[in-house]
Order: sequence, then C-alpha cells, then structure tokens
Amino acid sequence: MKRTIFYLLISCFTASVCQAQFTTNLPIIKLNINQSVVDTYRMASMEVIDNNSGMNSFADAPTATTNAGIRLRGNATSRAYPKKSYSLETWTGFNISNNVSVLGLPAENDWVLLAAYPDRSLLRSRLSLELHDEMDRYAPRMVYCELYLDTAYQGVYLFGEKIKRDTARLDLANLRTIDNFGSQLTGGYILQIDDENGGGFTSQFAPPSAANNQKIKYLYEYPDNGDITPAQEGFIQAYVDSFETRLNRANYTDTALGWRPYGANNAFIDYIIVNELVKNFDAYRIDMYLYKDRDKKMRPGPLWGYDLSLSNTADCGSDVTTGFAFDVGAQCASLDKLPSFWWSRLLSDAKFLSDLKCRYTKYRFGGGVLDSSHVIMLIDTFAAQLTQMGAAGRNFTKYPIFGSPIVNEPIPMAANYNEEVDNIKQFLLARLNWLDTQWLDNSCIPLSVNDLNSAGEGIQIYPNPSSSNVNIELPKAGNLQYELRTIAGKIVRRGNSTYQKTRVPLSNLSSGIYLLLLDYNSERAMRKIIVE
Repeated sequence: MKRTIFYLLISCFTASVCQAQFTTNLPIIKLNINQSVVDTYRMASMEVIDNNSGMNSFADAPTATTNAGIRLRGNATSRAYPKKSYSLETWTGFNISNNVSVLGLPAENDWVLLAAYPDRSLLRSRLSLELHDEMDRYAPRMVYCELYLDTAYQGVYLFGEKIKRDTARLDLANLRTIDNFGSQLTGGYILQIDDENGGGFTSQFAPPSAANNQKIKYLYEYPDNGDITPAQEGFIQAYVDSFETRLNRANYTDTALGWRPYGANNAFIDYIIVNELVKNFDAYRIDMYLYKDRDKKMRPGPLWGYDLSLSNTADCGSDVTTGFAFDVGAQCASLDKLPSFWWSRLLSDAKFLSDLKCRYTKYRFGGGVLDSSHVIMLIDTFAAQLTQMGAAGRNFTKYPIFGSPIVNEPIPMAANYNEEVDNIKQFLLARLNWLDTQWLDNSCIPLSVNDLNSAGEGIQIYPNPSSSNVNIELPKAGNLQYELRTIAGKIVRRGNSTYQKTRVPLSNLSSGIYLLLLDYNSERAMRKIIVE
C-alpha cells in the first residue's frame, strides 16, 4: 500500500490525471506556451488561481488571466539546473505591456519567477529581502506560488518584482533621453555588478587580494545600454569614479573631502548588516545593485541573489559563523570575482564603524528588526507557508535534492526540510552572537530614553548598578507593565503592578547591561540597568 501511494505521489507531477489531486494554500500560476522556453520572450497565456478561501486546486477557475511573455533568466550555472528561473512580462498582445496587479503586488508588467533550486529551505532570499524591507529599504516583494508550465508541475517558486525604476518599486526620478544637463542629469540611475555581459564601464580600482588582475565592471541597468545618452554615461561614470577615488584617498574619512558627499552613510550600513548577518557568499560581488536618485547620494541595493547565504555553501569559509563576507578575498584570493575595496575601507572609517555599531545595536534590542526572536519568527512564518499543505514536499518530490550536493554544501547535509530550517536557525543565532561581539555597542543606548512624550519624567530606578534587586518608583500609583531584556532582546523578567513602588529581582542574572522597558499609564519609557 505504501509503495502504491508513493508511486501516485511521484506520478502526480508527470501525468495530468493527478493535477487535481492536491490542494495548496499557495497561489497557483499556470503558463501555457506549447513550446520550449528560450532566451528570448515567447508568448504565453497566464492563469492565476488565488482564492479568497486560501485554498487552491489545479482545477479551480482562474481568479485572474492575462497574456504574457516568458524567457529564461540566470547565468549558465543556474540555467543548467533542472528547475529553471524565468523572466515574465504581462502583455495584452505580443510584446505589448500590460500593467496589472498579480497576487496583490502593485501593478506593473515586469516580473520574475525565481526557482531557488539549490536552496533546500526555499526561504533564504525571502528572509533577506524581508529584513532589508523592515529597515525601510526598498526590497523586491515576493510571493510564494506553485507553478505549472503546459500542465506540467514545476515546483514552488518566488513570484515577484524585477528590480526596476518605478514609483511602486525603486522610486527614482525618470531619466529621459533629453535629461542631459543640470539637476536632471543627476538621476536616477541603477547600476549592476554581475557576471553578465553588457554596456557599462570598468572601475579603476582592482579588488583587494585579487590574484588574477581582475577588474570590477558596472553594467547599466537603468537607463539600459540602449537608452542611456553619452552625457548620462559620462555623469554616472564620473560620479562612481569620484566616490572611489575619494574613498581611496588618505583623507577618505574627511566629511567634506572624503567619500561622504557621494555615498549615503546609513544605506551602506544597512546593506552591510544584512549581507553579514546571512553571510552571503555572493555578497558585494555578484547580483549587486547600486542606485542614485536625482540630487541625492549613491546607495547600494536593492538586494538580490541569496541562494548561497546562511551556510548553504562551504566555499571560502561561508559556512563558518565567524568572519566577514566582505573579506572573502582573504580566504579565496583566486576567486573569479571578488568584492570591491569599498567595504573594508568603509569599515576602517571610525565614524562609519561607530554609526554601524549604533544602528546594529538599535536593530538588536527591544523587538527590533534583528531581535533574535523576531528573526526566528520570520523563518517559522515562511516555513509554515511552505509546509502547511505540503508545497515544500511536492517541490522536493519533483526535485529530490536532499543528500545530493549542488553548491559544495557543508557536510553533513540536512536530511530533510525540517532539518534544513533548523540548521538555518542555528547558524543565524550563532552568527548573531558573533556579530554581537563585533558590533554591539552599549554606549549607543542612553542611560535614559523616553519613547513617548514625557513618560519617563519622575520615574526613579534604584539602586543602579545593583546585584540583587532594582526598584521602580513612579511619580504616583498607576498601571505599570515592565519587561527586563538582555541587549539581544531576550526577556528575562516580566511583570505588572498598580503600586507606586515595585521591586524587580535581579538574582541569577549574569552581570552586564540590560534594558528595562516600562509601560506606565499607556505611555512608554526605557532605562538601562547595570547588573553587577
């Protein structure tokens, strides 16, 4: 009996008779092309099944239909995988754009279907993009779906936004061919560092540690090579060159003469924090984007390409929870593509490093973006979407890659989906612990911080420092809720009181700095507590 069930499960993805035998909580996308998908766009019809009930079957009536163009995407390596990634354009007719909202995403006509073939969790890119988005940086929005091509099941995909200048995506100024002078010439631009060919320019500065005289090439993403004018080429080339030249100077830290007039400080910080958190092997060197808006500084991003993050490859020590991804050249000087000198230079700028530490510390405590419990919650949320009604199981029945090495995975490899997700959690927590030793800066947390109005005025916290107890004394009795957290955000004490004076025990706590979060009569305050 078990053998029969297993046979039916396998054949469900090869025989049309089984198409209706599963129900999924994920949307279903059906593309009918009746020919092979190649490098150039071919016409297809597209049906989307995304029922309000949250349950979708192959035989359900489509909730949306459109014509579409579909082509292969990715480099030679990814195109050799049995599960392909695709670029998709929604059309009214052949090559006639049709801006439509798909799966609740803002209306546009350029989309992607990302296979994430070597990612056995199917969530590495989704998690990284979400974290950058929560830092208030634009990140391409992605939605899980199950894909059919000409009635053949293709597996779980990320359907979402191609990186593009658009008011609903990367909201940059529209740079027209007539914008060749003055302020209009200054933006917006999108550049890409990748292993593809195309129009662009080459940096004057080789990557540090490069053993093969390699150069870094910036490709024109917007305007693309066919639309960018000579004046616009000259401007963006000179801008990047000025940024690099100033960053390479002896006085590069000078606020006026160094790199800062050309690069946006906090944008570079957030980009580094996310890439280092997930220790992305491809970070800074492949699938890297840069953009510059009109009359604004250059920024790195949006994020793209995270299949080889979170210990999914052992190449160049990427599976080790210590060390920095930007310094991959120290491990692998002969790597075909190495990161620019930018990153080590920026992190040797004392003011930049100080700003990074404070920003990282803010993200780490009190329910911030990088609060350990929040990051684990995101992983659990995405994994639950993929396992709730068996989508991940169907994907890996179609592509049985557990136990089969693809990208030099660390050994031992996960034996199943749950183990893969657990490995990611363990890696992330260990990675956060190590980054805490590098970047957590208690001086960034003031001794007294009020979140709303003057909520903290009149509140006394004593004795501080203390080794046994700390007292919270309010101006008058009221409704008090309190949490005592570690700097990393873990709650170690929690309580409530209606008295004017409340004692919080500190026994059995390790010495160090803690955060006392107070909610007093519906207003909040925070204090730093030192446990001796």
